[in-house]
Amino acid sequence: MGFDEEWAQLRSEAAARQSSGTRLNQLAPAGGGGGGGEADFGSDPKKKATAAGKLDGEVRTQTVKAADHADEATNAAVTTFSGWDTAAGLKKVQKTWESQVKTLTGRLSTEAANLRTTRGMFLNKDFELYNDFAPLRKPSGLNAQGRGGQ
Repeated sequence: MGFDEEWAQLRSEAAARQSSGTRLNQLAPAGGGGGGGEADFGSDPKKKATAAGKLDGEVRTQTVKAADHADEATNAAVTTFSGWDTAAGLKKVQKTWESQVKTLTGRLSTEAANLRTTRGMFLNKDFELYNDFAPLRKPSGLNAQGRGGQ
């Protein structure tokens, strides 16, 4: 599949997802609720940890691998065009490319760290809320000495 075909396919898939999304100017479906997915807040600490791991691991590794492949190809082209202005131009482009890859991999690491921080913040808030409701929870049936009492 060529680039144009793949791009067209991705655009049509994105359009399909967008058209089935939430519309704020409509009433909720009969029976209440938002009409889609599970009825939860949408914050899953495990998913955040998984996403952070993928960003730091798989995505970052593949990005560096792709950059290395491009460097090899560019180095070969520079050698081939040695003595020509093209070689000097390729060297300049390669330097810019390396800087952009460094920025991208740094951003991937930052985003992974941000996901981990957000995960921790959500977990801390969940524990705070749980503890705030402690006075409302039913007693466990144990008295102060840890024995069942009457």
